[in-house]
This record gives sequence, structure tokens and C-alpha cells, in this order.
Amino acid sequence: MNQFGIVARIALIVTVALVLGQLAVVFTYVRQNDRSQPPPFAIANRIVSVVRLIDDMPVELRPEALAVASVTGFKVSIAERIPPSFEDDLSVTRMRVITQSMIDEYVPGRFVRAGRLEPAAARSSGAILTFLTELKTGEVAIFNVSDDTTLRIWSLPIGFVAGFFGVAVALLAIFAVAREARPLVRLAQSIDTLGNRAEPVKVKEHGARELRSLIRAINAMQERIFGLVNNRTVFLGAISHDLKTYLTRFRLRLEMMPHGAHRDKAIRDVEAMEQLLGDALLFASDTAAHPEAETVDFSETVGRCAREAEAAGMSVSVAALPEGVPVRIPQTALCRVIDNLVSNAVRYGERARIAVERRGAFVCLVVEDDGPGIDPQNLGLVFEPFFRGEPSRNRAHGGTGLGLSIVKQIVDAYGGTIALANIEGRRGLRATLNLPLARGEDGQDLVTDRNRSE
Repeated sequence: MNQFGIVARIALIVTVALVLGQLAVVFTYVRQNDRSQPPPFAIANRIVSVVRLIDDMPVELRPEALAVASVTGFKVSIAERIPPSFEDDLSVTRMRVITQSMIDEYVPGRFVRAGRLEPAAARSSGAILTFLTELKTGEVAIFNVSDDTTLRIWSLPIGFVAGFFGVAVALLAIFAVAREARPLVRLAQSIDTLGNRAEPVKVKEHGARELRSLIRAINAMQERIFGLVNNRTVFLGAISHDLKTYLTRFRLRLEMMPHGAHRDKAIRDVEAMEQLLGDALLFASDTAAHPEAETVDFSETVGRCAREAEAAGMSVSVAALPEGVPVRIPQTALCRVIDNLVSNAVRYGERARIAVERRGAFVCLVVEDDGPGIDPQNLGLVFEPFFRGEPSRNRAHGGTGLGLSIVKQIVDAYGGTIALANIEGRRGLRATLNLPLARGEDGQDLVTDRNRSE
């Protein structure tokens, strides 16, 4: 049940209720028939009883007997001979055989015929079956067995009409529930989007009073969260600016000191502090408003970032890149993600191997290195801010522990995923990045903004 939505659950509940109701009716009908004779035997037994009554009754009392024997759905009359409009019906052979066997037990040799009257007579009398049998006087008793006991609406049994309207009302109820649940679905989608970005996603107030109150409260909560995040960013930016000013003055004073081991270490510490401040400010700003996405060529961006890394002295190898792979993400944000993954691979593995391929509606970037990998217990923690794994991957190579956190924030904000895994069978770490392809309303790939402008 966990994989079903609220509309599917309600539809399932209504369907099960209808089925259980029908099963209850069927069970009651079967139990009732277990306590009495089946319909064919009950009809045959009633016919034989009426024949015995008429045979043993004076002729002048027949009208009263026929009036008593005739009830709703079972009409009895007497004729001198078989009506000329009567036609045998082979489809009721079983009913005729049962009635004939009971008549033979009473008086052997009397005929029993089963069939139907002509259509006009059947419509006027409501009979669906007609049984004929011989009386002691040589006359013919006519038994018209009809379904007048079934209450009908528009010539249909009331049970069928009730079932039809029950199903129709259930479908309308499900439709109404789906309509009422639509604002709840939109609210869930907006909250899911809010989990990946800080900008408020205002939800239009619809639905019941309680649901509108909930949407109003969540919209207000989004505004408060956005204000808190912006205040934090401004606060960190102000602190970073002031600290950078003092660090710049400190470094100038260090540069004026005589050369020595302590001076060089102090300068490296200042540089590390400047990098930490820069990464912390970048991390804080990436949790706030994201720049508007643009359509860029993923393969072209990967190739350009790889060439720039090679120009900077990094060892990078790139497999053949597929053409025309558009994605919706800011160019600077995508370059930051690629540069971070490539620089990590080169820093810890000395060489980065890059491959790009299309996988359904996503484009996949794979970056591998030959480094020592990561402890499997720490693979789920590498994207946490300021997390450092074993010293062989972090402390000896510098870094602030914010690079992968920034990468994950960017990827999550634009509908992608990223995962790290140790390469099986050899040393090395594999980073796998997936981003959704940019597609238009017709399902076709969009062209990049650069190509569109050209």
C-alpha cells in the first residue's frame, strides 16, 4: 500500500467495498437456497401440487382453486386443448424432464410440455415459460411462470440498476476525491522542490478549509526560511569580508618578515584560511537563491573543462564525447561541478579518466581516479559539510571539506544525482553524476542557448 497515492487508495477501498457487498449478497443467496429446493424443483413441485388439487376438486370449485394457486409470477389456467400458439422450447428440456418425472410419480403416462407462448401473449402475460400437462378430465392445465416477482425499472431488474448506479456513484466519488486531493499533490511537489532550493515555491490555495490553512502556513514557512538563509548568507559574507581584510594585512606583514621556515608556514596557514573562508561563503551562497538555469551542451562543457585542466598541468584523459547533449543548468555551476570532480581525481589519484554517455532521459558523467579510494563506511558521509575522510585523501592534500558538499547542492538543485563508489577489482574511486536531459514539450531535445542565439 505504501506505493499507492491517496486517490489510488480510495479507489481501491471503494472497489473492495463493492466487491464485498456483492459477495455478501451471493453468500446470502446460496445459504438461502441451501435451506430450500432449487428453483427448477420448486417450480415442478408447485405444478404437481396444483394438478393434484384440481384433479381431486369438483369442477364448480375450480375457479376458487385457480385463484388461490395463481400468485405473482405463477399463473394457472385450464383449456380444453393445447393452445395453437404454443411452441416447444428445447432450451428448457431440464425443467420439462424434472416436471415430467414428478408427474409420473403421481400419475404415470400424462404428458408434460414446456415452451413459450407467442410473443404477443408472452408480453401481455409477462410469462417467460409455459408448462402444459394433462388433467384427469382430459383438459390441459396451463402454467405461466413469469419473473413478475422481480421489481423492474426501465425494463431492467432493480438489482442491475442499483449495481449500475452504485458503480457510477463510486466513480464520481473517486473523481471528486481526486479533485480535492490535487492541491495536496501540488503541495507535496512544492515541498519536495523546497528541499533542494531555498527560494519560496508559492502554492496556490485550493481545496478544503483545513488544506488551505495548511498551504498558507507552509507558504509563510517558506518565506521565513528564505529570510533566515539570506540573513545567514549576508552574515557570513560580512564576516568573510572583514576577516579577509585582516588576513590580507597579516599576509603583507608576513611578506615583509625575513625569509625562514616559520614565515613560509605562516603564509601557507593564511592561504588555507583564505580558502576556507571562500569555500564557506560559496557553500552558504549556494544554499540561497540559485541563478536561473540555461540550456548548455554537456559534452562541450566537459571537453572545455578537461582542456583547461590539462593546460593547468593536470593529467586528464577523455573518452569520445557524444554530440548534442543539452541540459538545463547554469554554465558556471556546471563548470564548478566538473572542475571539482576532476581536481579531486587528480589530487588523490594523480590522473582523471572522464567518460560521458546518455542513459535514457539522463546524461551521465563518470570520473575515475587511481587513488586509494574511500573507506566504505565513509561513502555516505563524504557529501556532509566539512567532512574529512582518512588523512590519505584529505589532510595531506589540503582542502576544506566543502567541495563535494557544494557539488551535491548544485546537482540536487537542478534535478540530478551524484554518487561515489570504490572501483571493484582495483584501486581507485568512481564519481557518477546524472543530470536530466533538457527536453521540450514535444519530448525532443532542446538546443543549447548558444546554438539558439546563432
